[in-house]
Amino acid sequence: MSVAYAIGGIVLVGVISPFCQKRSYRPSVSVSRSIKPRSAPSARPLRPEPSKLLRLEHLDYTRGDHSDKIDYWDLYRRNCIEPFKPRTELDLEFQINVLLIDSGIDGDHVGIMLQIEDGIIRPWRDYTTAEDPMLIDERSDHSGSLVDEFGHGTCGADIIGMMASSAIIYSARVSKNGSKVSPKVVAKAINDAVDATEENEVSFDFIVMPLGFPENSKGLEELEAAIKRAGKLGITLIAAAGNDGNFRNPPPPACYPEVICAFSCDGNGTPSGFSPSIHLTSTEKKEFLVPGEGIECAWIEPGKCHSQERRIYKENKSKFAPTHEAHPSLFQGLGHHMNLKHMDQALPSDQNEPEEKSGYAFVSGTSFACSVLAGISIVVLERLYEVAVKKDYLSAIEEVDNARKKYLRDILSRMTRPERGAYLLNPTQITNEILSEYLTQCDS
Repeated sequence: MSVAYAIGGIVLVGVISPFCQKRSYRPSVSVSRSIKPRSAPSARPLRPEPSKLLRLEHLDYTRGDHSDKIDYWDLYRRNCIEPFKPRTELDLEFQINVLLIDSGIDGDHVGIMLQIEDGIIRPWRDYTTAEDPMLIDERSDHSGSLVDEFGHGTCGADIIGMMASSAIIYSARVSKNGSKVSPKVVAKAINDAVDATEENEVSFDFIVMPLGFPENSKGLEELEAAIKRAGKLGITLIAAAGNDGNFRNPPPPACYPEVICAFSCDGNGTPSGFSPSIHLTSTEKKEFLVPGEGIECAWIEPGKCHSQERRIYKENKSKFAPTHEAHPSLFQGLGHHMNLKHMDQALPSDQNEPEEKSGYAFVSGTSFACSVLAGISIVVLERLYEVAVKKDYLSAIEEVDNARKKYLRDILSRMTRPERGAYLLNPTQITNEILSEYLTQCDS
């Protein structure tokens, strides 16, 4: 018995001892840590440099994850936006004036050129021509507002024009080639638009700002004051939530209460990783989630037609690989389950080579979600006008304008539905009866 206890004690000591003694089987390694000292306070700038335009990301349609984003946007557009548009042709008298504050618009692009000829896209102000943009006024040369060396503004204008037939887009160019933008220049553009509205030169309904600034940027006081002034006049302001990721708040001007903030997701409702997290409990009804990934739009570089290139690519690829199904969650409750193999039917059918076409690209960013939200908002007004005309043709435009000022945010909030932990806008949830209710409230 004593022998057994002795053996057990030896075993127990053998098990415990490795944990009690210093481990000497691994050679000691000396770690040298060097900490880079901060620069002297006098060498550090007190304020950050003015912000650039928000990031513009091109998507490679040959990548599977990018191709899905492109498909989801097309499905969303065809199933959630197109069915919501008015069924009757709008009167020419009904138009929505939009000021796009961006990098300009490429007037040499074939698609844009046609819209300029039709008066859909118009020059407004070019704030890049003078050393002091504050000196720019209506007498300055503004032909440069229809020039775009960066592509950002061209994309935004094309998205809005593609979605909303009543939109008249005025270009305020505040950056040349993605160069840095000052909040003071954006404030100047807003104030000029307010002045024009007050003087009945151009009555602006929307100001769209696909840009953002660090919270302590110089000139934000002037920007906030200009936005408050535009808000008091009844102009609808829309800005991008920024591309700093889920753990950051939207930057100015999107964070101001007068501004509707556009957050980005893909067309299937999955929030974008580069977009800040939307506050679902917010009572202000100013933050909305819309697609901002895989958006096809006009691009400044000629010789690129990505729809055509992608169609050819998909046709060749489909010979060797099976097609895949779209995520069904987007169309739950809508009765739509579409196979992505039908996507090619919606793409251009002509067999011209891509280099014969104007430039188009697939892009992602909250900047483009901002333009999508502007497009949806204008389509809401087009539907309101369609309903109002049936009730009273003479006062229809005035009633729609009153509804925009008072109830646009409420109407947008009624489009939201839970989707993958967020609230994706689905315009088809708004019926003529709902729109008629808002018009009735304007009369009372």
